[in-house]
Amino acid sequence: MALGKFLILSFAGITLATTIAEAVPQQVDRRDDRGGMSDRDRRGDDRYSPSVPGGPRPIPHPGDGRDGRQGRIEQKTAHLNRRFFNETIRLKQLLNLGHGYSGYTVESVELQVRGSSRDAQVSLLADGRREDLIYSPQGRVQLSPRYTLELDSNRSLQVQVIGVADIDSVTVNLRAPGYGGGHPGREIEVPLSVSRRMIGSDRLELTNYIDMNRYRGYEIRAIEIEGNAMYNAALLDLVINGFNQGQTLQLDRYIQRHVMYPRNAVIGQGAESLILLNRGDLDIRRVTLRLSR
Repeated sequence: MALGKFLILSFAGITLATTIAEAVPQQVDRRDDRGGMSDRDRRGDDRYSPSVPGGPRPIPHPGDGRDGRQGRIEQKTAHLNRRFFNETIRLKQLLNLGHGYSGYTVESVELQVRGSSRDAQVSLLADGRREDLIYSPQGRVQLSPRYTLELDSNRSLQVQVIGVADIDSVTVNLRAPGYGGGHPGREIEVPLSVSRRMIGSDRLELTNYIDMNRYRGYEIRAIEIEGNAMYNAALLDLVINGFNQGQTLQLDRYIQRHVMYPRNAVIGQGAESLILLNRGDLDIRRVTLRLSR
């Protein structure tokens, strides 16, 4: 009789424990009918991004201002559609870059050129000082300042045309002052001892020419490359840690300076490998890194 009562009480205790366990809320992975996270979970997970449900936030574009140091990139374009002969284009007057753009920095000036004479030259001038030069321009060409070029009310900014050039449009790429942190960090130039002929499909590892420990933590704002194709044309790509960065450069037979703008490339913190890949024979004559902290 005592054994029977013991068995009955034991069974009742097990049943009660099971009921209590089922009543305790369990942490579950709540998903909506489409397999994504529910609205409540999205509000509670600050990693949520509308473009990548449930995933980490996308790496911001270097010019969107969310990193607290760099400002957004703004473009100012004028459609010209005419022939220029030994003329100077005053960019500040043409694009209304007045007091409202004081403190902005000029990243580059792009020209869409329909054609030009064999002896034509286009130059970027700041206060009369030549910043960049391209001979016999064709198609889309880019002029870049040699150093940080900040707009102010007294500074002139011009494109000088020597010879004949049919220019369809001009675009100035401007970087706004950084959000919450004033101006971007001071920029320095690091020339690399690179002089290399690249044949066929070759690769050039730039990190072999950089003191990675010395510049660890610096962000690569731009990579300037001076070179030319050995024949009609050659292509050049920048690969950082196995991923293509920026646009493909097209080099012709004339020696010109080109600029690549990588995204979120910090030396030693996501940029451990910097490689140039070519398609077509070309000569690399000079490479310069523009870095900031």
